[in-house]
Amino acid sequence: GSAPPTKGKVTINGFDIHSGATEVEGIIGFVSQDDLLIEELSVFQNLYYNAKLCFDNYSEEALYDVVNKVLKNLGLFEIKDIQVGTPLNKKISGGQRKRLNIALELIREPAVLFLDEPTSGLSSRDSENILDLLKELSLKGKLVFVVIHQPSSEIFKMFDQLLILDTGGYLIYNGNPIDSIVYFKESVHHANWNESECQTCGNVNPEQIFNIVEASVIDEYGRPTGTRKVSPTEWNQRFKEHRAEDKAVKRNNAGIEDLPEISFKIPGFFKQFRIFSIRDILKKLSDTQYLVINFLEAPILAFLLAYIIKYYDVDVGNEYGYTLYGNSNLPVYIFMSVIVAIFMGLTVSAEEIIKDRKILKREEFLNLSWSSYLFSKIFVQFVLSAIQAATFVLIGNTIMEIKGMYFIYWLVLFSAWATANVMGLLISDSFKTVVTIYILIPFLVIPQIILSGIIVNFEELNPKISSPKSIPLYGEIITARWAYEALATYQFMENEYETRYYEAEKILKNAGFKESFLIRELINKARFVERNLLNPEEKNQLRYNLSLLKREIEKEYQFRLTLASEQKGVMMDHLSLAEDLTLDQVNMDIIAATIAYLEKLQRFYSSIYKYMYNKLNEQKRNEDKAFIEELKRRHHNESLEEFVTNNKEIERIVEYKGELIQKKDPIYLDPTHPFIKAHFYAPRKMIFGKYVPTIWVNIGVIWVNALLLFIMLYFRVLKKILEAFESTGKRK
Repeated sequence: GSAPPTKGKVTINGFDIHSGATEVEGIIGFVSQDDLLIEELSVFQNLYYNAKLCFDNYSEEALYDVVNKVLKNLGLFEIKDIQVGTPLNKKISGGQRKRLNIALELIREPAVLFLDEPTSGLSSRDSENILDLLKELSLKGKLVFVVIHQPSSEIFKMFDQLLILDTGGYLIYNGNPIDSIVYFKESVHHANWNESECQTCGNVNPEQIFNIVEASVIDEYGRPTGTRKVSPTEWNQRFKEHRAEDKAVKRNNAGIEDLPEISFKIPGFFKQFRIFSIRDILKKLSDTQYLVINFLEAPILAFLLAYIIKYYDVDVGNEYGYTLYGNSNLPVYIFMSVIVAIFMGLTVSAEEIIKDRKILKREEFLNLSWSSYLFSKIFVQFVLSAIQAATFVLIGNTIMEIKGMYFIYWLVLFSAWATANVMGLLISDSFKTVVTIYILIPFLVIPQIILSGIIVNFEELNPKISSPKSIPLYGEIITARWAYEALATYQFMENEYETRYYEAEKILKNAGFKESFLIRELINKARFVERNLLNPEEKNQLRYNLSLLKREIEKEYQFRLTLASEQKGVMMDHLSLAEDLTLDQVNMDIIAATIAYLEKLQRFYSSIYKYMYNKLNEQKRNEDKAFIEELKRRHHNESLEEFVTNNKEIERIVEYKGELIQKKDPIYLDPTHPFIKAHFYAPRKMIFGKYVPTIWVNIGVIWVNALLLFIMLYFRVLKKILEAFESTGKRK
């Protein structure tokens, strides 16, 4: 049922097995030639968890009885508690692996069972034991197909029916195994053609069939040539003629409508999820190296990162030693923490599905829930990532002496970790080899470093793919950008020192920028228009300046509308002539009114600046100076302040495509876009017109990214795209 036929259809008692009907679920079983075992689990656990996925109607006691019975029948009971192990690190023998592989299907006794070379690698005694069990199934009314090479006489005689396919898929025999020897001997007029068994010992020699079928033409020197005496098509035609009179099979199958009964019953979604999760956890718990590496990697990396970059001035004049304020590497710590989260999240999940590919192939015949399997993987990965993130933050933040922010750091890093987990599962499901996946991981991590806006500012990248006005599209989909910005803004705004002054500083900084840069630049633009209004040579520049004035006056008014909803005493005057700031309508009176309006605005912001400056100074004078200085040293950070306020930027305002873009103090500037989009280091962002702190918006965006990746994983979008490309390439 795994591959639909190119022509015709496959039915069981009239039911099409490719129709997707629930009636045929569990009817077919398949034992691959390859080992499809969970190597980290014991022999018993392999069989037990397989049984739990097949027999939802069995009690625990009944499950144990069924599992132990199969183990005893296959001679595996004595080794039931031994781990299966890998082919290179064997814990059980090859024959025992083969028997366990068969046991996984035999336990549910499917109505139709296919086995691909079930006796390969087994001793003659083990082979007969396996065939005895299969024969027992057939006597219970099961239909058992076995592909077998070089069967012994005893095994050959166990079969009820023999099908032989010649080169090219031609059916050249379908009937009683013993009679087949007579049939082929008779076809070539063999001596003693009517004897199928040895008269003395009763043994049969199946090898005779192949000797006859593949007999070559002999040349004049008595040497066999490469040409067969009878071609596959000739054998096929002979067989058709031989069985033309056989109508009994058709009569016996007439009128059969019902499917055979089976005890198979798969559990529901939640029970499958629980079984998959427990099985996955047990796999990981049994792998000591996996546990040691995954649980020690995060704290060791945190220790190395935090300890190495824990900088302080060693000058003799430094009486305080290490302080968070003086550590210029705090932004590096935040950024590298995010990169570690993404890298570890990817590497820990990148093999999860591809390692289970053989198991999934076996279990696809059970028609189990794909969503249950995925949710179990995500659940286990998220638990592991939550622990890794917690140990990383606990060690790293403690060494760096970041106070009181353990939970927020954990939440942001865990969100990045979880998103990387889902990304890792996506590539694990989509690509065919582990090597390809690990080659791909740097390709996924390096863009997180380069395109996050930390190493290189977005506006300092190629102008064709960036702008000083907004974060480019590629920056919006980079998880590292959202996680770093969330932590950087929260660390600056919500530490115990800055939180006392932030709101007052925000008003102060915005008023200062408006007075000293924005309004002054607008007045300069207006005076240029005033001086050159009648100069035809400056027509294009006049049109540009008027357009800029109109746009910026409207933007500035919208800023004051928002400010008025939060602060009292905000000037709400609006230039009524703003609509007339076009080259066709403007005149000297309109320009004079515009300049007067802008000068009034400048005085307003000047008064706001002076008021807040005096108020802030008064607040600081009334506080314990020593206490505040200590608070600043322990909780604030000078280097992070330079990043989020852009203090090192020479240009405070940039003119770009007819707009004036503020570059100074982005941490104090509220964005105006109604839905999430904002400049880097924005203190808060709008969601449907309402402001929400950046920390929560960014965490939400990270989880939305994780959800989108999960949807791609669930519907196997990337896998289907890759398969489409591969099939296109093959056709070419």
